[in-house]
Amino acid sequence: MRRAAVRRGARVIEGTATIVADGAVRGVRVDDVFVGADAVIAAAGAWSPQLLEPIGVRVRIAPQRGQIMHLRLPGVETGNWPVVLPRSQHYILAFGDSRIVVGATREDDVGFDHRVTVGGMAEVLGEALSVAPGLAAATHVETRIGFRPVGPDVRPLLGAVPQVAGLVVVNGLGASGLTVGPYVGAIAARLARQVDPGIDLAPYDPLR
Repeated sequence: MRRAAVRRGARVIEGTATIVADGAVRGVRVDDVFVGADAVIAAAGAWSPQLLEPIGVRVRIAPQRGQIMHLRLPGVETGNWPVVLPRSQHYILAFGDSRIVVGATREDDVGFDHRVTVGGMAEVLGEALSVAPGLAAATHVETRIGFRPVGPDVRPLLGAVPQVAGLVVVNGLGASGLTVGPYVGAIAARLARQVDPGIDLAPYDPLR
């Protein structure tokens, strides 16, 4: 999605961002670079509280740790393998270089703990082997850690913040970010342009 945005003219500035506001959004400062703006979409995932609290906005977002394992089956063509979504909350994804990704844990109340745990790997492998026992022959390449943003309930946080004109908050998509994210992003863009979003956003109040 980042590459697609750049192809369409987006400018990517890497660094530590802060929102500049005085009752209304004035822009964003990334390290020493200031970008003026009439509207800002705050979509900082599990780190949104740290971004928003300095301007007096509090959102109920917490990190949920996910441990994801990367495996390899040497000599096996995996490029045409299907995506496997068992009835559990786990999945198996295959790529064209004999690589398989299996995941993922959903660990609440662990904070920003970056450790790879034996229990997490056991859970992921146990679920994967229960539906694809042939993966027992795979080589373990690495285990990665990610932090999903989870809100007070299953609904995302999406909407404008009345006390800071021009601020739109998008968050709380949890494990659904890659699937519902583009749709939610389109709604947020409409809000930032002060265009009717087309749906009732009351159930998704970001300050609830």
